[in-house]
Amino acid sequence: MRVDLALTPRGLSPQVVAGRVAVVIDVVRTSTTIVTALVNGARSVIPAGSIRAARERARALPHGTALLGGEREGERIPGFDLGNSPREYAPERVRGKTIVLTTSNGTRALLTARAARSAAVLGLVNLRAVTRWVLEQGGDLQIICGGKSGGLALEDTVCGGLLIGRLREAGAELALADPARAAELLADRFRGDIGRVLEESEWARTVGRLGHREDLETCARLDAFDVAPRFHRGAVRLAE
Repeated sequence: MRVDLALTPRGLSPQVVAGRVAVVIDVVRTSTTIVTALVNGARSVIPAGSIRAARERARALPHGTALLGGEREGERIPGFDLGNSPREYAPERVRGKTIVLTTSNGTRALLTARAARSAAVLGLVNLRAVTRWVLEQGGDLQIICGGKSGGLALEDTVCGGLLIGRLREAGAELALADPARAAELLADRFRGDIGRVLEESEWARTVGRLGHREDLETCARLDAFDVAPRFHRGAVRLAE
């Protein structure tokens, strides 16, 4: 299995992703929010690349079936039903609903995976399940990190490295591109103390200062959920 890793989605063309298995990572907080929403009963999560696109997509859905969720610079978008805090996506709020979600980094990264043969959403909270899913898919793997404002996000890169480590432990024969190998080496530094990743992450510290420290604790819950949400035909859903 050849494994490549994009530190951000910027410049990642559909031609690069096409035919590969893709895993999209935005630990703080889009991946964690999507996993939480689906586990708590949301029908699907539709990523949108802009606020305008999210509003238009939600208006096109049957009345009463959609919720608008998202953030810019870590804060809820004015007029939206929900922000990007996984704690907001409680069962009583999202059960049976379609979430149209737009975030600063994560949903844009997810949209780059549209050309992939198959794609899944990964956070620390569902690392075990996505590792198993990747092994089942076979073929070359493209890891896409959400990053931060077009640059590296420590927690996403480390999560990608942890995935590579889990694949290696499972016996997969890996041929790593340099960014993937660098992510694996970086992940080794934090193995056994995952919480420290968020302590040292610039973006996680920013989210904490905005009053969302409890979200960081949620995002750091390694293997909390045994699900690998699939991104297919424009929406993220749990497997049937």
